[in-house]
Formats: sequence, structure tokens, C-alpha cells
Amino acid sequence: MPTTTTRSLLVSRCFASIGLLSLCLALGACDTDPPAQKGEADLGPIEHSLDQNGLSVFPGLTRADGSHYIRQINGYFNGEETGYWFFGFASRATADIFVFCREGDVVCPFDSHGRAQWSHMVGAPVFSRMPGEVGFSPFWLVWRVTVPADYEPNELKSVAGVQAAVAAGRVKMTLNLHDHGGTVGVGQTIMHCAHVMAGTTLERAGEDIVGRPGVKNRIIERRVGWHKQYRINFFDFTASEGVTSPDPNSQSRPLMRISDIYVAFRDCNGGSKSTVCGLVNTLAGSVSERGTETDLTADGDKSDTNNVLVAFPGHLPVDPVDAERVYSPLWRVNKVLVKPDHDKDVLLIDDTHDQTKSMIKSVADVRAWVAKGWINPIVFVDEGMTGTAILGNDGLTFFSCPSQVPFDAPFP
Repeated sequence: MPTTTTRSLLVSRCFASIGLLSLCLALGACDTDPPAQKGEADLGPIEHSLDQNGLSVFPGLTRADGSHYIRQINGYFNGEETGYWFFGFASRATADIFVFCREGDVVCPFDSHGRAQWSHMVGAPVFSRMPGEVGFSPFWLVWRVTVPADYEPNELKSVAGVQAAVAAGRVKMTLNLHDHGGTVGVGQTIMHCAHVMAGTTLERAGEDIVGRPGVKNRIIERRVGWHKQYRINFFDFTASEGVTSPDPNSQSRPLMRISDIYVAFRDCNGGSKSTVCGLVNTLAGSVSERGTETDLTADGDKSDTNNVLVAFPGHLPVDPVDAERVYSPLWRVNKVLVKPDHDKDVLLIDDTHDQTKSMIKSVADVRAWVAKGWINPIVFVDEGMTGTAILGNDGLTFFSCPSQVPFDAPFP
């Protein structure tokens, strides 16, 4: 038989339950049992979980006032000035991104041009990797997660959560397919999403396109996604590039397509007396203000280079030799080394001290000077020279550099 104390406790619990039920019925807002919190917990900004070493692997520079930004770099495409943002070294191998769409929404996650339709997606995407982790890449193989009508935005915030929801039958997951058109047709989809620290900006975003006064560049928004239930910031460059298809030479893991960048050097080890070789203590001096951290053109910034690009968004490569190097923000680095005896014959921006003036402003120029014998045969820059060793790059060096495009530029 229950004791008097036990009976009193049971009565108290009974009245508490009745009180809770009455409140729920009055509000029309709950069941007889309080509902558990739906979805995975938000663990806060990813930066709060990292030490200084962990933060140092994110791209960008820090100003004196503490603000963080991605540097704009100036170079050339087909004889004209151009601008792009430098996100550093990158892997050709892709990582996984999971985007959430309601069943039947045919515009989620991309429109016909391959631009992300964030207003149609249900919450923020989940990334499988972050900077500093093995297998990280700014190029993401897209998985479409189809969610039911009662799925709440941002209910899932980790790969483990997605996998558990798939196993439980709550959501469905498939590789996203997109009609890339042309000779590619329908295939897998790769997004370019560059992770950055919270508050990071793109230098000169929304300002005039390099070399085109009065023409504004398209603004790329910084967005927030999830990684292991932490919030992580990123720039989505499908707004200017559209999605891409994997490199057809991919094997076990889809690889990002590549284009080429030609980087000019002076041969300091060979006896060059150039301005650049007087500034750097290396075997080769890059004709780049970014490479030397010197304002070679005396225009008040350190963004000017003699770098030459093979392709540009919405444009095919000019030289048929480069037909397979259509635009990609992942650039294989080629070394253009001027022979010391011809330093004064091959004038670059370090001689002219003008970012608009150079004798090498296109791939055709590069090849012409090589044929003339004033430049060494072109070679790829290997990881040994740059001090990088990135999974999937086969010993070569690749830059992640999205190009700036006009605000009203048509999409491919």
C-alpha cells in the first residue's frame, strides 16, 4: 500500500499534469507531453571552436583595423586588363555539400543557368569539410536532400545528421544532376563555395571592373552554412560562374575542371638585374605585387601582376590549343621565365611601372616570346616550388581564383 507521503506525491504530480494539459488546450499549442527540441542543436560560429592555428588556414588578409578581406588581383585576359579574387592554393579533388529541397520543387537547387536558388532551398547547406581538414576543397559535389513538408529549415546541421535522417527514411538523398548543355549534357554538379571567417569581405566588391571604368562588378553575397553543427561563412560563386561538371578524367573521386594561369618571373639565379630580383631573395622573382609585397606600379595598392589568364566567364579560350581549358576558377599555374639576357627586351609591369602596360598580356604573347627564344619553355609550377602538398593535385600547383564579371553580364 502506498504511504501517505507517496500518495501526496502522486496527487501533486497528477495536478501538475492536469495543469499542463489545461494550458496546452487553452493555447492550442502542445500535446500532453512537451515536445522535444526538433533537429540538431546550433553549436554557434565555427570560429569559436578554433584556436589561432585553426583560424590561420582560412583565406584572406587582415587590415590594421582588424577587418578581414580577400585581395583583388589584377592581371590580363586576351590583351585586356582583368581582375579576380585570390583565395590561395586549392585541391582539384571535390568535397561534398548537401542542399535541401522540398519534393517537387524543380527550381531547387539551381536554375537552368546553374545559379543557386537560395530562396527555394530549405535552410542552409551542410558542408562535409572545412579549411584545415583533410579532404577540404572549395569545390563541392552537390547532393540534393529532398525533405518532407514538415521539415523545418536548418533542422539538419551535419553530415552525420543527414545520414541518420536518410537511414530513418525522413529524407531522401541523391546526387544532383544538371543539364550542362553542349557536349557535356546531363551530369553531376559542382559548386564553388569558398569558406571564409565571419565578416570577411571581397576587396572592391561592387566597384568598377578592372580596366572598365563605370562598369560595376557583380556583388557576391557572403552566406552561412553548417559544418558539424557549427555555422560557417562562405561565398557562393555560382552567382557569377554557374555550376560546373566534373572533369571527364576523374577517377574514384570527381575532380574540378581546370583552366590555366601564366605567371611571369625574372631569372634572379641566372643573373637578372631587374627591379624584382633586387627585391626578393629567391631563385626567381615573380612579376607580381602580391608575390613581392611591393607596389611595383606606384599606384597605391599591391594588386598588380603580369599574370595572364587563358579563359574568362562566358568566353571561350582564344587559342584553339586551349579549347579544353574553358573557364574554371581553379587555375593550374604555369611558369613564364624571362631569360636574363632579354630582361630589357621583354618589358613587363615591373619595367613600365604601369599595370596597363606590358609586352605580355595574352597567351598568344607568351607563346610568341617563347618561340623567339627570349623566354624559357613553359613549365608547370610544382608543389616543391610553392611549398604546398595538396591531396589530388599530382604534385602540381593550383590557385582558387574566381574572376570578377560585370553586374549585367549574361550567364553561359
